[in-house]
Amino acid sequence: MKKIAIFAMFLSMTAIMYAGTPISASSLPAAAQTFLNKHFAGDNVRKAEKDNGRRGTEYEVDMTSGAEIEFTSDGDWKEIKASRGNAVPAAVVPAAIAKFVADNFSGEIITEIAKKRGGYEVELSNGTELKLTADAKPMPQRNGNGNRGGRPRTR
Repeated sequence: MKKIAIFAMFLSMTAIMYAGTPISASSLPAAAQTFLNKHFAGDNVRKAEKDNGRRGTEYEVDMTSGAEIEFTSDGDWKEIKASRGNAVPAAVVPAAIAKFVADNFSGEIITEIAKKRGGYEVELSNGTELKLTADAKPMPQRNGNGNRGGRPRTR
């Protein structure tokens, strides 16, 4: 029984350690504040949190419209989810990706975009998920070992 109590306490402490701390919008990095003022003008910050996780400090912002934006420690956007029925701001989508979506998915809008190593993950209004480089080429897939392609990594 004592082991279970210790384990439960450990889990609680871990959850608290990685949970977001509420902050004011003015406490966001300057680059994040500028981004919000430029791309979400007229929308207000409903909730802002600072997360001190294993990957460093990150910020999560929920807007009154329902949009959600994640920022890195220096205020660069990391992920954007548009409010229901809306597209992410066109200015943040690389031009080649916007053209690719317009040419290949007529009538669909980009509802989510996330920066990933080597490119972007994009979700469309019909639920289609795309993994593209900035120039709209498919991102190389990693195999089960975390390597790209079929050859094992040499050391």
